[in-house]
Amino acid sequence: MKELKSLSKKNKLIIKKCHMCGTIMEGFQEQKKCTKCKKSFLPNNYFGKVHAKNSKEFDELFSSSDDLHEEDLVKGINVLW
Repeated sequence: MKELKSLSKKNKLIIKKCHMCGTIMEGFQEQKKCTKCKKSFLPNNYFGKVHAKNSKEFDELFSSSDDLHEEDLVKGINVLW
């Protein structure tokens, strides 16, 4: 049963459009930067999380796809598929 649960979590994909250049990216973890123009992104639900004090803590604010819900996403920029 554990194998089935881990496989189902991998099926949830984050699709993100860069708001600067329009590049479409996808993955199972939130994007930190645009793959084309290198624009940095804030994590989804940033203001609902504890603010990081250093870069290591900041990197930990980015969620995996199975930790996100539709209401955490910016409509028109992100989608969970």
